[in-house]
Amino acid sequence: MRHPADITPLTFLDYPKKAACIFWYTGCNLRCPYCYNPELVLGRGGGLDEMAFLRERAGFLDAVVLSGGEASLNPDIVPLCRQIREMGYLVKIDTNGSNPKVIRELLEEKLINYVALDHKMPSTRSWRLPGGNVLFDKFKETLRLLQIHSLPHEVRTTVHPGLLDEADILQMIREAHSLGYRNTYYLQFFFDAGKGKTLGNLPPPERRYDRRLLDDMSPLTIGYRNFPEDRYK
Repeated sequence: MRHPADITPLTFLDYPKKAACIFWYTGCNLRCPYCYNPELVLGRGGGLDEMAFLRERAGFLDAVVLSGGEASLNPDIVPLCRQIREMGYLVKIDTNGSNPKVIRELLEEKLINYVALDHKMPSTRSWRLPGGNVLFDKFKETLRLLQIHSLPHEVRTTVHPGLLDEADILQMIREAHSLGYRNTYYLQFFFDAGKGKTLGNLPPPERRYDRRLLDDMSPLTIGYRNFPEDRYK
């Protein structure tokens, strides 16, 4: 079984209202320039024993978050989720939505409890995945599956003013709304960990978002995460 390359032992932020840990798996089919985990995106494998970790945390943690990289690329994700659920933990997956077939299998077996689905960019600028598939089409199918199965989920976008402007963000929110999404749409400001840390070596933003414009024009409630309030209001 493919093991995680890293484990965050405790978080109260990544699974709503639950004490959780995060398993970080290597490998991704995208190359987002704002990604702050290049070692996971470009790496292979991992050597940590996640089951031993969970046995030690029984009765202390409520949930497990599977992240990366792109966790749905883990070829062992279905048996992994079976084991985690058998131990009594809830399972959340962070995904770019590019593998609806995997998400469907997990949903049909009732192996996941929450999904954070990334909407990466407007449909007019959507990446082509390996094999020629368009990411936005896969995103739509993944969102449809979550809705059909009535699984708790959120849609979110990581934003950097140099990559997405207000018009881009509003288009993305409207796309999710047009697909039937009615929950809070989360905007996550890119994680500025210092020059050279992100996959695309992004420089600091040169402007701030007009959050009043976003709030006034959005058909959905926007939740802001990791926004530097002193500069981005």
